[in-house]
Parts: sequence; structure tokens; C-alpha cells
Amino acid sequence: MELDDVKAAWKTLDRRLERHNALNLRLYIDGKLDKARAGLRPLFWGQIAQMLFGLLFVLMGVSIWPQHRDVPILLAAGLILHAYGVLTIVMAGIVLGHIQRIDYAAPVLEIQKQLARLRRFHVISGMVTGLPWWLLWMLPVLVLAVLGGNAQGQAWVVSFLGTGTAIGIAGLLGTWWFHRWSRHPDRPHLARRLDDSLSGGGIRRFSRVLDEIRQFEKE
Repeated sequence: MELDDVKAAWKTLDRRLERHNALNLRLYIDGKLDKARAGLRPLFWGQIAQMLFGLLFVLMGVSIWPQHRDVPILLAAGLILHAYGVLTIVMAGIVLGHIQRIDYAAPVLEIQKQLARLRRFHVISGMVTGLPWWLLWMLPVLVLAVLGGNAQGQAWVVSFLGTGTAIGIAGLLGTWWFHRWSRHPDRPHLARRLDDSLSGGGIRRFSRVLDEIRQFEKE
């Protein structure tokens, strides 16, 4: 066999090895991404549940504010519940949109950027819909009391809302203090655990999978 034939054979073998390695890498990545996609299903269904939760508040608000326009406190309570329900639905819909827009065929770096956007908005959604509960918790109680005929006059309503507001403000201040305290440089592990808990288990696992894939590609 001549030298040119040997070189041609080696080139053919190199190309076959490259195609084989590329195929194995693609199969490895696809398998990992399939597992990561399955890990986001709880988050997906959680947003569906949040939409239903928001719908419940919309219905609760609609059930009271149109019939009590002459009572400012009840009118405000119904409108706030209505608006909060709509906000909850919208935030869940945006998170679902970010989940659906993840392009699993894109390069890993691009998927990481998409996942970072999903994580960031998921955290924002949790704060926007969660923190108001320090003050909102009393409104459903008030509405149910009114609908059930258990509200004992406007004086009771004012007293109940005053007490609930004081509790809510104390809760918000406590949450703010704990957030600042957990972010102290002496407690980096606590801050990291809190960030992980806010981002959700499925997103954390997805992020680890992408890190593994990038490491595998480098090797």
C-alpha cells in the first residue's frame, strides 16, 4: 500500500471517529436533556395550579364587590382580590411561557441563558404573588364571612382589618429583616440554600445537568 493510500485511509478513519464521537455526544446530551425536561413538569403543573388558584380569587372578588359598591371596605376588598387573582394568573402564564420557550436543540450555553431567565422570573413571580399574603390573608376570610352572613357589622370589619394589617406589616418587616440577615457575608451557605429554595428543585436539577453536559463537552 502506497503512502497516499495510507493517508487517505487514516483520514477516512478520523472522519468516522469524529462522526461516531459527535453521535455519542448528541445521544448523551439528548438523554440528559430529556431527564431535565421531565424534571420541569412539577413546575409546569404548579403554574397550572397557580392559575386555578388565581381564578378562585377572581371569582371570590367578583362575588362581592359588584353587590357591595355602597360599602367602601367591602368594595375595596373585592377589587383587591379580583386584581390579585388576575395578577396570579398572569404571572403563572409568563412562567409557563418561559418553560415552553426553552429550545432543547440549542447550544448548551443558550439553554443555560434561557434557564436563567426562567429562574429569575420564577423567583420574581413567587415574590410578587407570595409576599402580599402577609396582608391579603384577611380578605378571603372577610369575604367568606360576609357571604356566609357571619360578619358582625362594619365595626367588626374595621377591627378585623386593623388587626390583620398590623400582623401583616409585622410579617413583612420580619421577612425583610430575615432576608437581610441571611445575606450577611458570614452566612453564605444560608443565602445559597435560600436562593436554591426560591428557584425550585426542577430548575436546580436542570442547571446541574447543563453544567455536567458542558463539562463533558470540554473533556
